[in-house]
Amino acid sequence: MSALTEIYVDNVTRHLPEDSRPDIAAEITATIDDMVDARLGEDVDPSPNHTAAVEREVLEELGDPVALSREYSNSPQHLIGPNSYSLYIWALRWVLPIVGLISLVASIIVTFATDPKTELGAAIGPAVGNTVNALLTTFAVITIIIALGDRKRDGGASESLRKRQPTTWSIDDLDRRDSHSKQIRAEAALGLVFIVALATIPFIPTTLLYVGHLNEGGTFINPDLGADWLVGYWVFLALMAVVEIIKFTTASAKPTVALIGGIIDVAMAVFLTIALLTQPVLHPELTNTANADIQQIITVIAIWIIVIWDQVSTWRIYRRNRR
Repeated sequence: MSALTEIYVDNVTRHLPEDSRPDIAAEITATIDDMVDARLGEDVDPSPNHTAAVEREVLEELGDPVALSREYSNSPQHLIGPNSYSLYIWALRWVLPIVGLISLVASIIVTFATDPKTELGAAIGPAVGNTVNALLTTFAVITIIIALGDRKRDGGASESLRKRQPTTWSIDDLDRRDSHSKQIRAEAALGLVFIVALATIPFIPTTLLYVGHLNEGGTFINPDLGADWLVGYWVFLALMAVVEIIKFTTASAKPTVALIGGIIDVAMAVFLTIALLTQPVLHPELTNTANADIQQIITVIAIWIIVIWDQVSTWRIYRRNRR
């Protein structure tokens, strides 16, 4: 496969769901090769210039890769344009489970803190309701932000097609930027936003979640928590941010960077686990003595689920970019 064909195939598959890309890429490549061979005919030793001209002719006959990708897509992508579709799916897969888990754990902790006599079963109903609301809100926010960003960037696929009318699409219109690099940069940017949000947790007042009456509007974090623990927390977040910055600047997911990021994530989880199991991290007025152990265990489990999910997501990104 020549570099030009590789770029064309990349332009087609970057707009498709991640799982279907390898098969469709192989199918399109085989089709292009067959068409080129058929047009070269019985020319035993065609010149490079002639082969390149035939290849260009075949690609222009296949037409706009955005339009071609729609023929392979099983669903329309109108609200989220093809240029942002992959990022949109990644954000939903990665952010929604984390938000749901955090909302569920927070709801259960707040329920026990508000009414120490509440049974676990009675706390599940409101927790599920709050989690559903959080997921729907997050889904709406992600959809709106990415949809607006897609239209501001280049107007999406429909605008791209309108710009080419009434002229015929040509090879000169190919986007020669590496889609993998753009995806990695976008994911790194989202990761940095998430890290900044985590860094602000010690300063978030309880009034933000309408539980300020429990501790007079103080923070969720125990004010008597040692400064060393907070400094350690921010140091780990800073290291995680460095990894995301490296990914953003290099636009690549190298195995070394992924491994270092995984080690930092696991070390951060161990740090938080030790902090939660050795002292009250949450504000004392938000926790109930009778259920404190259960709350801590639930929080620790949630942390490790998030870490494991992050490692699986990172491994999938690395595996995808090796193809």
